[in-house]
Amino acid sequence: MTGDQNQKISLYVHIPFCHNKCFYCSFVIAVGQEQRMDVYLDCLKREAAGYEGKMLETIYVGGGTPSLLSAAQLERLVKMIRRYFHFSRNCELTIEANPATFDREKARIIFELGFNRVSLGVQSLNDGYLKFLGRPHDSRQARQAFEILRQVGFKNINLDLMYSFPGQSEAEIREDAVGIAAWGSEHLSLYTLTVEEGSKFFKKEYLWQDGLAQEEQYHLVTSILKEAQFEQYEVSNFARKGFESRHNICYWQGENYVGLGVGAHSHFNGERFWNVTNFMTYLNRLNDGQSPGAGNEQLSPPQRLIESLLFGLRMNEGVDIIALEERYECPLSADRKGLIERLCEDRLLQFYGERLRVTDEGRVVLDEISARLI
Repeated sequence: MTGDQNQKISLYVHIPFCHNKCFYCSFVIAVGQEQRMDVYLDCLKREAAGYEGKMLETIYVGGGTPSLLSAAQLERLVKMIRRYFHFSRNCELTIEANPATFDREKARIIFELGFNRVSLGVQSLNDGYLKFLGRPHDSRQARQAFEILRQVGFKNINLDLMYSFPGQSEAEIREDAVGIAAWGSEHLSLYTLTVEEGSKFFKKEYLWQDGLAQEEQYHLVTSILKEAQFEQYEVSNFARKGFESRHNICYWQGENYVGLGVGAHSHFNGERFWNVTNFMTYLNRLNDGQSPGAGNEQLSPPQRLIESLLFGLRMNEGVDIIALEERYECPLSADRKGLIERLCEDRLLQFYGERLRVTDEGRVVLDEISARLI
């Protein structure tokens, strides 16, 4: 990656360790969890060395359960990042945490290491649905983890909330949304339960929610969060004023970012590149002094314009099409401008001054809108 060393970028560090039965966890049994993590940290260090001197605006440590790392390993990870990167003055440092792998000592350590934001994977306050997801924590543990984060000094906490479980009633959704909003976090990320063909959920005959039901559920949850003084700034993200996720905004605004680790993706000035997804291949390549890269592509100005348009529509502030055309020095095609006009006539999109935004009706079918605009 080339470019001005002082140009600010975002860093994503992928820690692919989880509680579910998968290849990674079988590797834990084979070589021991602590040793496995140390080997992985060695590889992250080798990869980070290739970006030495870059200036970081945000850092996000996620991708699994980073809170499984020991205190010593967390300290080693942070020292590695500080060794090879510069931090901007107000750098946002986020780490994902699972309530089941979190305690007061771990919270204190990550706070002292300089993390100033935590994303806590609560998912639901209904223990039945947590069990359905295979989560190793219950609602009591989740609440306890949140309180511990507050006690050690964290003033910027994100909570994940999932809805649209099979058979989930309106009363259950309301209870979850009202309950988690009452905790008083600064940020909340909203997810629907999606099922991919071949997954363990797909094979079971559950009564899945249809599109209309999900639309009604989405409006229910968003209205509850707005009543709780959360401001929606993106389709699935809500925050108290001033606590929007700067790391995620980097992605949505087409800025530069670097990903370290298995399967991590990066973007720099229109070039997109990504790492291998096989854990052992990643380890072997870096241990042999090779690149962990699996591929790359150079986006053309029209491609970058469309990508920025689609990501920008996810945000409540919308996008300025004229500004995008000037940024990428190319016009939006006449066909797409015509489609946008028709979507506005259908009240799925709407112009607010110079900015194009998604309406409330359009927000629930944004994936379809994006597919039509590609």
